[in-house]
Amino acid sequence: MAKKRVSATFDDFSKTHPDWLPDQLQQLKDDFDSVLNASSLASYSQRVRRNRERYADEPMLLKRLDILKHKRFLFTNHLKHKDASAYSAPLDRSMRFLDKKLIKFGQYRAEDAINPMVNAWAIVNNLRQFLPDAKKAGQSLAEHFGVQLKGMPWMEALNLCTVGSLDAMLAPTF
Repeated sequence: MAKKRVSATFDDFSKTHPDWLPDQLQQLKDDFDSVLNASSLASYSQRVRRNRERYADEPMLLKRLDILKHKRFLFTNHLKHKDASAYSAPLDRSMRFLDKKLIKFGQYRAEDAINPMVNAWAIVNNLRQFLPDAKKAGQSLAEHFGVQLKGMPWMEALNLCTVGSLDAMLAPTF
């Protein structure tokens, strides 16, 4: 029997709680945003605990808080890098899509080829906002974080890195 997925989005919560006033929903959003805006791992964990106490009677919110608790190290990793984002929801959503595809078609791929392929796909997907015709076209996230490409276009550097590990993924053809 399939396990029913419990939704944990604020939109779903507001639809199932039409009695909540807009200012209550805004306070809810502010409470959850405060977790991601924590200045340390200890502060982050404390804010998750306080919200669990505050919303103890709301299973949907507790589910979302469980996600925040489980990913606490990922969501506070940005504190080590001043220009990094606090969360990567768009990338997470795209990776869930890719995970589903790998499960469906995984039997056609060699096991040792899956991780490099997933990593390359994630990198390209995360950087697609810098591709031609995008708002940030021509810019490079890698260069933003200090990578020195010595005049080489960033996409060419990424391709060379990918091709460099491609031979390790291919079986010998003696």
